[in-house]
Amino acid sequence: MAKKHRFERTEARLTRRLGRKRSYDRTLIVCEGEKTEVNYFEAIRREKRLPNADIRIVPSDYGTSPLNIVEYAIHLFNDKKAFDRVYVVFDRDDHPSYHNALAKAEATDKKLKSDEGKAVPFTAIPSVPNFELWVPLHFRDVLAPIHRNEVYAELRKPAYYPTYAKNSETVFADTIDRIPAATVRAVSLRAQFTNYSGTDPYTDADVLTGELMKIAGRFA
Repeated sequence: MAKKHRFERTEARLTRRLGRKRSYDRTLIVCEGEKTEVNYFEAIRREKRLPNADIRIVPSDYGTSPLNIVEYAIHLFNDKKAFDRVYVVFDRDDHPSYHNALAKAEATDKKLKSDEGKAVPFTAIPSVPNFELWVPLHFRDVLAPIHRNEVYAELRKPAYYPTYAKNSETVFADTIDRIPAATVRAVSLRAQFTNYSGTDPYTDADVLTGELMKIAGRFA
């Protein structure tokens, strides 16, 4: 058999490399809590068999204030720059640095460069009053300001999620069928309120959940 021409061999190698190219962004997710948020997003990663090497989900080592989370995410990214996208997940609660964190995340967006020289989206995923607001939205609308203690009480009502426990590892599995309804409600909140008010119910948890589910679709 005749040997392939050098150009053909080069083209074949290029085709193989392109074939191995990732169809998703390497993603860094830095969370406020060590368990609640980490457990939820890790459950998506495990359930959908997303690669741990490229989808990294970690709590902040700098502390739990929103600004600490943003600063830790920047530090972690700059260590190796091996990510194409960064998310920072934090609550409003009573954190005095909440608005500063939103501003710093916005100022950092597309200012960092990956190891491939690409501008990196840096996205805040805030929730008011806290991340757990995302869960009752799976069951009903929440249209008025609500304290975090009320969020937990609502969740545990018999008609909603009476077995809910903070830091549970099964929240994603228990509520996956209701994600479309929760997403519609979260989108509706964004149409009425902003993350900057800090008092009206708000969450971007659906944005990050949706992104991970999109990545999962590419592995289906």
